[in-house]
Amino acid sequence: MVNDKDVDILRPLSDSEVDELMQLYSDKYGVLNFHYLLLYNQRKWDHQLDAAGISRDDEAHISMRKRFYTHRTGDFRRYGTYVSLHQDIVQSVSFFTWQPIEPVELFACLEQTQYIQWSKGALLTNVNLGFCERVKELATRKGAAGIQARQCHGMVLANADARGAKVPDQLSDFELRRLTVEDAALVHAKWTNNGEGSLAYIRALIEHNQTLGACRSDTGELIAWIFQNDFAGLGMLTVLAKVERRGLGGLLAAAITKLIAKREQVTLTAWIVDGNWRSEALLTRIGYKKSVVNEWIKLLPA
Repeated sequence: MVNDKDVDILRPLSDSEVDELMQLYSDKYGVLNFHYLLLYNQRKWDHQLDAAGISRDDEAHISMRKRFYTHRTGDFRRYGTYVSLHQDIVQSVSFFTWQPIEPVELFACLEQTQYIQWSKGALLTNVNLGFCERVKELATRKGAAGIQARQCHGMVLANADARGAKVPDQLSDFELRRLTVEDAALVHAKWTNNGEGSLAYIRALIEHNQTLGACRSDTGELIAWIFQNDFAGLGMLTVLAKVERRGLGGLLAAAITKLIAKREQVTLTAWIVDGNWRSEALLTRIGYKKSVVNEWIKLLPA
């Protein structure tokens, strides 16, 4: 019996090949590039989970594992062609190539692979604007019931600048601390993207990435939090309504920026939905600058 993995156009990359691909992106685009940072963060998690003795097939940590593929008969060293698949609440897909003029190799992968869940609500992340129209047309042909696309811009802050970020004075009635797995249920309940399987994702992030929470000094109640996301940057910033406009968002964003930069030699990032001026202004005050504009494309299930 022929196994699908032996005939699909996507060939999985080995760990050493992913490391090589990461270095290619660093050499070509620099360490501020989001595709480099996606590769970097996954390899960081791989090393952490391997050191903890957690299997690559462990379902409780599946949300921490992205798999990287390339064209079965292509050479990723020539054009950097990759497709990344990540299974959690829904499948998320990232891809890129620097093949000039016409990205034939990449679109052969997208057209012919059986691995992408076009009709089951996949999320296409960080899609280059030059690819968007063709990708949307392909998704419709592949069975997506609809398309919800949001233009987002990536903001970056070099590691050296992040280390020197100014953190606002901490308010006397709040204390900052790292989140614990006991906080996961509250974070999950307030997360707009929660769903089946997402509680395990939040627990895994708390265990293996940087987090910060703000608590009331008198009761210890957790009232705001922020996470390090899968681009080694800022994500899931949440401030409960009852303590909004106290400056906690800016405090947490600046504090975790500095924390990540001191612990990892990595560029700091954040994705902002176009038109979210409040978040953009908050990050700009810390020193983040716009780097790239891409689309995040949510496919509606058939």
